[in-house]
Amino acid sequence: MRRLTLHLTRGLGVLALVTLLAPLACAVWMSFAPGEVLEPPTSQWSLRWYREFFGTAKWTRAMATSAEVAGLSVLGSLGSGLALAVAVTRFHFRGRRAVAGAVLLPLFVPAVVLAMGLLPFVALAGLQGKAVALAAAHALVSLPAVYLVLRGALAQADPDLERAARGLGVGPVTAFRRVTLPLIGPSVIAGAVIAFILSANEFAFAVFLSSPRVRTLPAALWPEARDKETPLLAAASVVTALFTLLGMWIVARLLRR
Repeated sequence: MRRLTLHLTRGLGVLALVTLLAPLACAVWMSFAPGEVLEPPTSQWSLRWYREFFGTAKWTRAMATSAEVAGLSVLGSLGSGLALAVAVTRFHFRGRRAVAGAVLLPLFVPAVVLAMGLLPFVALAGLQGKAVALAAAHALVSLPAVYLVLRGALAQADPDLERAARGLGVGPVTAFRRVTLPLIGPSVIAGAVIAFILSANEFAFAVFLSSPRVRTLPAALWPEARDKETPLLAAASVVTALFTLLGMWIVARLLRR
């Protein structure tokens, strides 16, 4: 019975993995189509649409903007998420539960509603169409996930170790940096990766807060998907997936160092 359960669990896991990866595999296949129609190639394969993607300034500029916005978003969500997680887990103050609940509010509000609500504030601050405005909006979206990951890690980290370091004469910041932060390092990396993924693939905020000069890759692809439906969409999807994986690897390497 146990062996049957094990095989069934493995089979369901493999089936779920294949189901999740099938659309990406189909996109990779269709990205090599030589014609103008978004369909899988049969006899001839071509790199035409990859050459067009990397040879067009609109797409390369959008990819560079996505990288800039995602990097700023990771910094913003990590800094605010870590500060809030430390405040909630390490300190007792009036309104602590309200703060812990308020951090999660972006999870329950549709991205379109949040984008429309942020639009007048961004315009009032003079940040309409700037990368920092998009990064702040993306950080707001990824903040709940980063906060939950770091809060769970801090709840499991023994605060007595930090107190022992402070008893040996170091300050609170140094004790946190040298004792607690290495303990929650894997969770910090996980939070940064989550923030990067959410920012690199976010669409609603990019539509409302971007401009013709500052536009992320998902926002730049939207007119192409709406009007043409060429294999360029498949090539751009593959590039976006590779860009996300590369960004995740870079973020993880930097944080480990």
